[in-house]
Amino acid sequence: MDTNPEISIVVPVYNEEPIVEELCLRLKKVCDGLNRSYEIVIVDDGSDDGSFEKLQRIKEAGGTMRLVQLTRNFGQQSAVLAGFRISRGKIVVQLDSDLQNPPEEIPKLLAALTRDIDLVTTVHKKRQDGLMRVLGSKLLCRFGQMLFGDAVKLNLSSFRAMRRSVIDKIETCRDRSRYMAVLMSWMGLPSVEIEVEHHVRKKGTTKYSFLTLFKLSWDLVTGYSNLPLRFVTYLGLFGALMGFLMMAFLLYQRMANGILIEGFIVLSAVFAFFAGVQLLSIGFLGEYLGRVHSQIQDRPDYIVEKVIK
Repeated sequence: MDTNPEISIVVPVYNEEPIVEELCLRLKKVCDGLNRSYEIVIVDDGSDDGSFEKLQRIKEAGGTMRLVQLTRNFGQQSAVLAGFRISRGKIVVQLDSDLQNPPEEIPKLLAALTRDIDLVTTVHKKRQDGLMRVLGSKLLCRFGQMLFGDAVKLNLSSFRAMRRSVIDKIETCRDRSRYMAVLMSWMGLPSVEIEVEHHVRKKGTTKYSFLTLFKLSWDLVTGYSNLPLRFVTYLGLFGALMGFLMMAFLLYQRMANGILIEGFIVLSAVFAFFAGVQLLSIGFLGEYLGRVHSQIQDRPDYIVEKVIK
């Protein structure tokens, strides 16, 4: 492993003890075959299953990687950001630790990173995930594309290669919620998308349940779009129009036909509608205010416990 490498491989790890040994062996074999200087940076995102301890033993036995341990589980995006910041390569490859994206595909990404390309993203030839994971990912991608429109082509895969300049641009974004795939797509960088293999997860369990993907979708909405606020505005306008039309109808019935519509049901329906609009508006405003409050606090994205070089 070179002290001034050309290529950095960044891998976030969370509770992957059964698979980290195979991961390290395959990464080393692939990188040794590149005939280019490299480093492997593995970021443990607060694992509690012995993943970091096993990685330490692998390194002590001659493993060629740099280890970063975070104080707790800050989430994949924070762990990736930590790896980006500690990496030193002119080219950085991001890879998940579950081996569903095989490390043996790394040379293909590097070959696609030509002089006029800053970012190489990937799409799977045939996805090997469960139905709920596939459905959740497709919904997340479709929803994100709907938010950003045709001007931004979203690619949410976490297997990618990029130049150091891409990471420098990410650092200029002060978003509290940094969803790397979205930021890179939003930047409009010179990029290319290539097909890669996708394997069935052999060990461990996925960390992306349908609920997790739903949470990511919510973060995508409130972190990168003002669509909810616009929706509430339209809903408020609709409610005001409906209230006006209802009052006009009641007044017309009274003045033209002498009919006085009374009853608790009518009053309850009107009240429930407007109360619902108000509560929904308050909920959306609360989400945005919470994000502003978090941004003002300016807490770090993560805290490093130790780095083993």
